[in-house]
Amino acid sequence: MKIKKLPLLLSKLLLSVLLLFTLIPIMAHAENNSSFTLNSSASNAIVGEEVVVSVEGDSTKNVFGYELRLSYDPNILKFSQASTTWEGFTVPPIVEDGIIIFAHTKVGDTLGENGKMHFASLKFKAIGQGEALVQLTRVKLVDRDGSSITSEPALISKLSISTNYIDTEGHWAEESINRATAKGWVKGYPDGRFAPDKEVTRAEFITMLSRALALPASSEGAQTFKDDAQIPPFAKAHVSQAVAAGLVKGYDDATFRPSQWINRAEMTVVLMRAIGYEDTKDSSSTLTYDDVDQIPDWAYPAIAAATDIGIAKGRSNNKFAPGGYSTRAEAVTLLLRIVDHIASTSKVN
Repeated sequence: MKIKKLPLLLSKLLLSVLLLFTLIPIMAHAENNSSFTLNSSASNAIVGEEVVVSVEGDSTKNVFGYELRLSYDPNILKFSQASTTWEGFTVPPIVEDGIIIFAHTKVGDTLGENGKMHFASLKFKAIGQGEALVQLTRVKLVDRDGSSITSEPALISKLSISTNYIDTEGHWAEESINRATAKGWVKGYPDGRFAPDKEVTRAEFITMLSRALALPASSEGAQTFKDDAQIPPFAKAHVSQAVAAGLVKGYDDATFRPSQWINRAEMTVVLMRAIGYEDTKDSSSTLTYDDVDQIPDWAYPAIAAATDIGIAKGRSNNKFAPGGYSTRAEAVTLLLRIVDHIASTSKVN
């Protein structure tokens, strides 16, 4: 009987996977001089935030495939995703009782990796309070010839998860900040701060807004702003979504100015668009802020309407401060008011 041969690429793929996951020990052909590191995107996090743990390697030789085994506390961390930048075939992670097994192999006539390398990034969501440990317990490296080396690094990344930022206790917006963080709209800094009184840029605010409103992915083409290249990677998709939804517009010179601080007048106009308020709509309300003469004509109707329904409020001394830069705390508070308003309106309708 004539046996039909499998295509070369498929044969190599199956061979690689079998070699990678075989339970029969394979003797390594070379001494294991590889070293590994376990890095975390933050040492402090708040419940609701995302933490990324990366596995790196150094002094590796001819690595064609690998298997990583890690442990974590499922009562404090919820595993969400594992990924690698390597080309080839990734085995979906096996997750059970706080153990993660993640494996990947190259395929075809490609060379193995050498020297320093990034193996994988694992994303977790903080769901509980306390000290969480993520440990790299085992690394199996497979070379192009099928020989393997297994190491047990026992590396530990310690994460301190709390329900409050270190700089928000007693702050007037503490409750709002904690609530928005739990919803995943905002994040703190790696050192455990939220920096509530720090000004927020246009790119940062639009990112918060997009998350809060769960804007759909934009099907439109590239941005048309002249300074598209200056929009940071974390904000690009969110800016596209907000533009497609008609919530944000550029300046007269066709720029977006992503790194510019957003002022209170701009923020209020954008937020009112989110509930369907038209910029050209006339307002019958008369504002009584002491600095009403400083409110620009293009923002007056939106600020008046926002004040009427309790979305916008003035600062101290009965001033709205339209040109004042909005802080992270103010942005979070206004976002929550908008989302709550949309929810309450939906229930009525």
